[in-house]
Amino acid sequence: RFACRLRCEEMGIAAVLDPAAVDRESPLPLYHQLRQALLGTLEQGHWQKGDLIPTEREICDTYGVSRITVRRAINDLVREGYLVSQQGKGTFVARPKIQRQLSQLRSFSEEMEALGLRSGSRLLSLRQEPAIGDVAAALQVGEGEWIWIVERLRLADDEPTIVSTSHLMLPAHVVLTPAQLHGQASLWRVLRSQGVTFARSEATIQAVEGSVRESELLEVQPGSPLLLVESTVYSDDDVPVEYIRMVSRGDRY
Repeated sequence: RFACRLRCEEMGIAAVLDPAAVDRESPLPLYHQLRQALLGTLEQGHWQKGDLIPTEREICDTYGVSRITVRRAINDLVREGYLVSQQGKGTFVARPKIQRQLSQLRSFSEEMEALGLRSGSRLLSLRQEPAIGDVAAALQVGEGEWIWIVERLRLADDEPTIVSTSHLMLPAHVVLTPAQLHGQASLWRVLRSQGVTFARSEATIQAVEGSVRESELLEVQPGSPLLLVESTVYSDDDVPVEYIRMVSRGDRY
């Protein structure tokens, strides 16, 4: 192991691989200890986005564990989105996922700003049409009442991330225009400037298979797993203001 450590140092690898992180006397499974050790290396910033991590053989030799143990630890990190494997090339550090704090009522734009990312939007559709079915029920309006619909492709650092469709029951004096929703504009900021308030929301979350159109907009393969969030947002008076359907890239969000 000492010889391997010296060899790895020449490759710029061993400085971040600590064999002592795996303790055979510990009641914790070896694969779990190894997962934690590799995750710690990632979280401490020793490996950056896009870096090729050491090979299975190098990790085996450094930690003194079997290849099965290494594969299980790496597969866990791949499944959790920390690493990405490419056939014939190796395993790389994945881009960090965008994490949204659902306990806080903030818009997508506000979330991206808090994370230090540049938010953006591409307006796909702005229209008014009668509310029907689940939309009418969510907004607590009668079938056929006219509502606003805002469909946008949301971007994080210019990368397609979410297809969002907002169904809005707004006061008569509130008017939306394409110019208001251009580029980095936040719909909620536009609405707040016209006196609309947001106090709380109720959301459901599920995994879905993307439609052809959603997959094209999000630049993923048709049928890729996507994350669907359906949310009803209420005003200060506890009146439904918005019913929004957001389809997000599962690998980024």
